[in-house]
Amino acid sequence: MSIAPAALEYGIYRDGDNNLDHEQAECITQALTTSLRDPSVEFVVEDTTARRGFAPEGVLRTERYVVRDGQGSGLAIGPPRDPSSRANLAAFVARTLDRAELSGARQTWIELVDHGGGDGGGLESAQHGSMMSERDIGGAIADGVSAHAHAHPEDANRRIDGVTANMCHKDA
Repeated sequence: MSIAPAALEYGIYRDGDNNLDHEQAECITQALTTSLRDPSVEFVVEDTTARRGFAPEGVLRTERYVVRDGQGSGLAIGPPRDPSSRANLAAFVARTLDRAELSGARQTWIELVDHGGGDGGGLESAQHGSMMSERDIGGAIADGVSAHAHAHPEDANRRIDGVTANMCHKDA
C-alpha cells in the first residue's frame, strides 16, 4: 500500500489507567480533528484505557491504531500493557519510527500522556503500581530508536525530533 508522504508522524503514548482517563482522552479527539484538517499529519496511538471507545466502558485494555485523514485504521485491541515499562515505551517508539519511514515523514514526535506522579515523576501505572523515571523514559526512547535502526538499516538515521509530555504535577 502506498500512502502520500506525511510531513509529521506524531506518536501518542497514553496511559489512561487512572482517574484522569476521560479528561486526558481529549488528545485522541484532537488527533482526529488535526488529521482531518491537515492530511500531512499522521498519528500512531497506543492508548491504555478503560473509557468507552472500541470496547465498553470499564474494560481496561490497550488499543493501538493509526489516525490519518480523520480516520483510524489498523486497530489492535489487547490486554492492558504496562505504560510505565521501559520495554513497552521502546516498542512504541520503534513502531512510531517504522510508521514514519512508511509514511515518508520528515519529522517524528511523540507525546507522553499520563497522570504523571508529580514533579520529577514520569510515566506512572496505577494498575501495575510502578513508575518510569525521566531517565528511563530517555533510555526507552533511545532503545526504540536503536531497535528501529537495527530492523530498518535503510532508515537508520531516523530519530525522534521532539517529545512532549502531558502530565500532571504536584504543586509545592
